[in-house]
Amino acid sequence: MTRTPRGQAPDVGVPAELADRMTVAEQHDWLSSFLRRHPVSRRSALRGCAGVLAATGLAAAPWTLAACATAAQAPVAVVGRHLAYGADPQRQMAFAGELTAPPPGPVVVDLGRDGSFGTTLPVDVRRLVSRVPQDGDAIRGSEQFFVHALADGLAPGERYRYRFRLPDGTTTPEADFVTAPGRGATAPWSFTAFADQGVDTVPPSGQEGYTNDYESDDTRRTMTPSTSMVDRIARQRPAFHLLAGDICYADPSGEGLPERRGGSGFESFDPTVWTTYFGLIERSAASTPWMFATGNHDMEALYDDNRAGGASHGYGGHAARLDLPRTGPSGCPSVYTFRHGTVGVISLDANDLSTEIPTNAGYSGGAQTAWLRRTLTALRADAGVDWIVAFFHHCAFATSKAHASDAGVRAAVAPLFDEFSVDLVLQGHNHQYERTNPIRRGRSVVQAPDGATVRPETDGTTYVCVGSGGRPRYSWLDGVTDRYRGNPGPDSGVTVASYLALGEDAKQPDEVDWSQARYLDYAYVTVDVVPAPAGGGETTLTVRATTDTGTEIDRVVLSRRT
Repeated sequence: MTRTPRGQAPDVGVPAELADRMTVAEQHDWLSSFLRRHPVSRRSALRGCAGVLAATGLAAAPWTLAACATAAQAPVAVVGRHLAYGADPQRQMAFAGELTAPPPGPVVVDLGRDGSFGTTLPVDVRRLVSRVPQDGDAIRGSEQFFVHALADGLAPGERYRYRFRLPDGTTTPEADFVTAPGRGATAPWSFTAFADQGVDTVPPSGQEGYTNDYESDDTRRTMTPSTSMVDRIARQRPAFHLLAGDICYADPSGEGLPERRGGSGFESFDPTVWTTYFGLIERSAASTPWMFATGNHDMEALYDDNRAGGASHGYGGHAARLDLPRTGPSGCPSVYTFRHGTVGVISLDANDLSTEIPTNAGYSGGAQTAWLRRTLTALRADAGVDWIVAFFHHCAFATSKAHASDAGVRAAVAPLFDEFSVDLVLQGHNHQYERTNPIRRGRSVVQAPDGATVRPETDGTTYVCVGSGGRPRYSWLDGVTDRYRGNPGPDSGVTVASYLALGEDAKQPDEVDWSQARYLDYAYVTVDVVPAPAGGGETTLTVRATTDTGTEIDRVVLSRRT
């Protein structure tokens, strides 16, 4: 019996015949042994080139030495800026970016509210070294430097300006952000969400066999769906953006990508894809907090003992690149909660719960689900919280030919969501848009067609799959069709064929009665929040699905009385 289903192990250089039998920790042990036998010194590679080193044995690589040498002569710069909330979004904001080379001195963040910058924040520089074994004795290496700062003591509901300032006095362009509103605020606001984004461009190296292989009949999209999503969200300027896992696909080998097309590059983990990705989202993320959950493509065994992270389940690289609120259980870096206005948001790590892809299953030892119960209890006891929104990667409720519903995730979270009347759940993994009727005990409670109003207290939880963030789409099971506003084709209805994923090639057929809206292309969700008046009354969440071409295709209103 293999430890990880074939084709689903994170692939960072371990031979495929071994990786299929290894956990993430076992892959890391193999890599550590390999790298001890084939060390790469800093003298063996050039600095620069956005932190990438062309290392030993990389003949004919796109990371050319000439390009790196040219880049090394350029001034140090901060690229790929992105914001995230701290534990308290009213008073904290985390700033991050990547340096194009090691800084010759301290980097700082200038922060202010009016016409001048009145505060200087210290910046932590986190060095991330990636040494990826290649065929034979070769190693492909990169050295990246990420900058992080945290602002605390901010005023709720206020706009601030900031910039990174380098040792030579040069600065990044100024950007601004708004903190979460204080308690009692009644002004409407919005947030956005999707999952499974990736990058539209071919990665710069190491993944030559990995392409954006869109189907020939995929004609309803823009040329670059992932980029189009960022453009729309940047123009919309939501309060924050949620990404429900499978962020940039630096690891292209987890289950959930287009059919393999050959080429040795497909198998290679490429840390510089993160550089491309942060550059892609910067025009939104420099001003809007992007809050990430982790998916199966975000498990990176290369970093199990990386000092920048200290994780033991493939998340060490994320600790160098990302800032996430540290409000979850220790050892679960992508499990956290934050509150914005009257909405409590929960990020879960479905890798810990999945039966379909068990590489990281059970790593928390039950700590995550115990924390989830405590967190839901606290949110429902908080008179200032009207709404609970959860987001994670593997779906508890979805249909598709690729992944459908994960039995482990459903068993872990659905009973708790029923018990605590969770309002909205945002998922990824299946590359499609799909919205359910409100669900309780696994079945539809009421029908909620496009434009309907749902009352979660009595009707149940609405689950939305937004794995439609840019990666090439999947397909429905035979006989299942699209179902959305403006659909010109056949309509297979709400009751359709699906299955529960129990493990590798283990599927339990399931005819479901809850698949209300389906769109097999690229879309993101906007959630418009209208708080109740100061004296109490009706509050709503309006969930709207918009395609990458700007067309609204689905809408449902969730309503509560306060």
